[in-house]
Amino acid sequence: MAALMFVLCSGGPARAASPPTYYLALGDSGAIGAQVGQGATNEGYTDVLHAALKVDQPNLRLVKLGCGGETTTTMINGGICRYPAGSQLNAAIAFIKQHPGQVRYVTLSIGVNNVGCLLQGDIVCGLSGTGGLVTELPQITGKLRGAGGDTPVYASMTSYDPGLASWVTGGKAFAVASVALVDAFNAVQRAAAAAAGFQVADVNAAFSTHDFATKVTLAPYGTIPLNVARICVWTSQCTHNDGHANAAGYRQIAHSFLRVLA
Repeated sequence: MAALMFVLCSGGPARAASPPTYYLALGDSGAIGAQVGQGATNEGYTDVLHAALKVDQPNLRLVKLGCGGETTTTMINGGICRYPAGSQLNAAIAFIKQHPGQVRYVTLSIGVNNVGCLLQGDIVCGLSGTGGLVTELPQITGKLRGAGGDTPVYASMTSYDPGLASWVTGGKAFAVASVALVDAFNAVQRAAAAAAGFQVADVNAAFSTHDFATKVTLAPYGTIPLNVARICVWTSQCTHNDGHANAAGYRQIAHSFLRVLA
């Protein structure tokens, strides 16, 4: 009787805690929330996205494996950040295999460092980086999908255009031309995503990259196109010649991911 009363009063036998699930964040400095003059922060799109997803999934844990400066080549082979498995891609595959069925989400932002020099006017460097991007990005997305199968939801992203900041420094022609370069980059991103069954967070659209027609007033630049204004407000390109998003920009990127993950 005493034992029965204990069970009734205590709510029954203790239940085992639910096992954790994981959101695996992969890529370059964007994946770790780097901002101008800083390394990893807790204000990146992965942090914002994790907080939003965790509302309905309290056991969801964020695992950041991103590496500042990472290219598709170094993500496959290593060489910048240290991983016990030798490279970020190997580390990601190992994590997925060590947690079968528990990785719920995988996001990827990689490739900008392959072609960043193109937006600085270095065509030879940019073309070389583009070649690596075209061949290596599908390897990355394919191997991630091969490791995780259909259990996780996978998503990569299109890129915004830091080159638009040239508009406020007297380089309007380059600002306009830079959009076509980013479009070509994003076409590669979309193709690699489609081949491996990744969703695509359309960050390019969130930043209104093609909208030169809508005009806004932004101090100290005066009246400028909306796409230029969003680069100035959501990144540090106009103020510090640094294309990393700021906290507001990372929130926009997170919202773009949330649209395809939720």
